Amino acid sequence: MRRATADLPTLKGGAWMPLGIYLTVIAVLSALLIVFPGDSPPPILGMAWGVFLVVLVVGAFSIEGITPRSLFPSVRTLFPVILVLGAFWGLYNLVAFSLALGGVAGFEATWSRVAAHPVLYLGALLSSLLFTAIPEELVFRSYLQQKCIAIAGGKTRRAIAAGIVVAAVLFAGFHLPRWFLASGHGLSPALGGRLFGLTLMGLTYGIVYAISRNLWLVALIHATMNYPPVLVTMSVPPELHLVVGVIETAAIVSVVSLFVRATEPDGINAWRQREPAS
Repeated sequence: MRRATADLPTLKGGAWMPLGIYLTVIAVLSALLIVFPGDSPPPILGMAWGVFLVVLVVGAFSIEGITPRSLFPSVRTLFPVILVLGAFWGLYNLVAFSLALGGVAGFEATWSRVAAHPVLYLGALLSSLLFTAIPEELVFRSYLQQKCIAIAGGKTRRAIAAGIVVAAVLFAGFHLPRWFLASGHGLSPALGGRLFGLTLMGLTYGIVYAISRNLWLVALIHATMNYPPVLVTMSVPPELHLVVGVIETAAIVSVVSLFVRATEPDGINAWRQREPAS
């Protein structure tokens, strides 16, 4: 996480800013779910929600004295990003295929829906990237995580760890309105498992962002975790979801760390986002 400490932006807004942004997100999301109940809202609503998150976080950064353009890495960084994604999902598919051939329960040596319908899959993945992953990562990693790091002290490892954890917990809490209002679930042991899994994913995205400082990378990981490009039929038993989640987290962080360490000596700018400017 040392790379993240080298170029943290100077955020000029007060400590009330992240709380206001987060409460606004939760309030608007809850209102939308009340007006449009159910697990499958109209697609246009999902698009509008993604645009709202982007506008909100761009406004927050403007108040903080950061130009919106500096939030997005150069398009040239997409090459190493694609290499990392290819390495991780290639390894993932190799393991899944090996388990399928070995007759492990939950894995079948047959083509998945991703392999059978690649065009439909790519459409769903692109939609998830543009209207879910990028907007959410702008809010939770680019803004809230960095703001929490700044509040906690800035360039210390403890501050970075605190920022990652707080943003991950907020990310898990962000999904509570969907649990209660959209899905109609109540308080149950399943809620604890759901929150733990979401916090784990939030920690994964947070660590990846702290290591690479690259929005494209963390957003693409987020989108592909929502729509995994697994080519064999895979159905993990519910009791193993958390175990698989821990393994996925360790694998993602390991692959990203190895790639960043390998490219840093000769090309530190291969990963870095644009320098924040006021």
